[in-house]
Amino acid sequence: MKNFNIFVLLILLFFIIFTVIFNYIIDTFDIFKFVKKAGFNYNKPCISKQERMTKIPQLKLYKDKIDYIFVGSSKTDWWLNPRYHSKISEKNVYSMALSSSSIQESIIMAENSVLIHPEIKRVYFGLDFFSFSSNFYTTAVNIEKISDKNLTKKEVMPLLLSFDTLQYSIKTLFTNLKQKTIQDTDLDDTVQINPKAEHYFKSTIKKYDRDYYSDYALNKEAFEELVEFSDFAKTNNVEVVYFVTPTHIIDIINLKEHGLEDEYYEFKKLLADYFDYYDLSLISEYNTEAVSKDMKYFRDAVHATKYLGTIFAENFYIKPNNSAAFITKNNVEAYIKSDKQNLNNYISENPEVVKRVKEWID
Repeated sequence: MKNFNIFVLLILLFFIIFTVIFNYIIDTFDIFKFVKKAGFNYNKPCISKQERMTKIPQLKLYKDKIDYIFVGSSKTDWWLNPRYHSKISEKNVYSMALSSSSIQESIIMAENSVLIHPEIKRVYFGLDFFSFSSNFYTTAVNIEKISDKNLTKKEVMPLLLSFDTLQYSIKTLFTNLKQKTIQDTDLDDTVQINPKAEHYFKSTIKKYDRDYYSDYALNKEAFEELVEFSDFAKTNNVEVVYFVTPTHIIDIINLKEHGLEDEYYEFKKLLADYFDYYDLSLISEYNTEAVSKDMKYFRDAVHATKYLGTIFAENFYIKPNNSAAFITKNNVEAYIKSDKQNLNNYISENPEVVKRVKEWID
């Protein structure tokens, strides 16, 4: 039995060492950057998995100077092309956005980023109507404030020695072995055909109907936390640029069907009481794009494409265009009045779209 026990322990030790080395070399979350080779581990199909576990270690090991960061939910992340934004702004732009991020999570990510990279000079902060819901606001916090600017054992262990990471590493390896070529998934302005557009629109409408709009109540404490964050940023010589994330008119019709139109516009008005901001969600030629496989601007009802993101970029770094408006306390009422009128005009002229939304949420 002694020899058998030793054999079992050796097998276990071998498996542990193999898992650590394999996960480190494959680097499925693109953190360690030991090797990156086409046909082996260059493409990272699982990089967005477990992002609440991986974002901070990635940032801690990122050695380049960072000028601007973006925080927010996937409604920010999906259209953001850091490479293009870096090119057009002539600054190094980095994304710290998280899927389904709450206001608190976005604040924590921004504060962590500034503490880890104190050279950061500007934070672009994406604000989502759904994340100001009282229910979502008080429950969706799954990341922590950093205790150490260096990588900690608590952060490293899940990246190197966990079954989940091993699974993702195996998937990354086999995906690369099949492709054997570098797949550039960060193209500047490519429009991709979306044959499942209607399916994606229906899915997101149902998700928001179920998770965010069914029991919505605007939480005004969130604005106070943003003020506290702005004070933190000012203390650290960081400029904060707030913006309301883009959304398709089908999502706006969805929240209207839930009786949330007043809360939606109150959210925008209250925001202007505290901050100037860009509004990327105003009804325009972009977010009234008809649902089809050839859509350029939206992948689904709440996520804009990188193609539209390149248009947004000019608002932030060069000059305003009609993809957004700069909202202040002085002009917010006029923009809300105009947006309400545009919404009513669209609904009266497109009853079939309203009917489709109702069918999707029934």
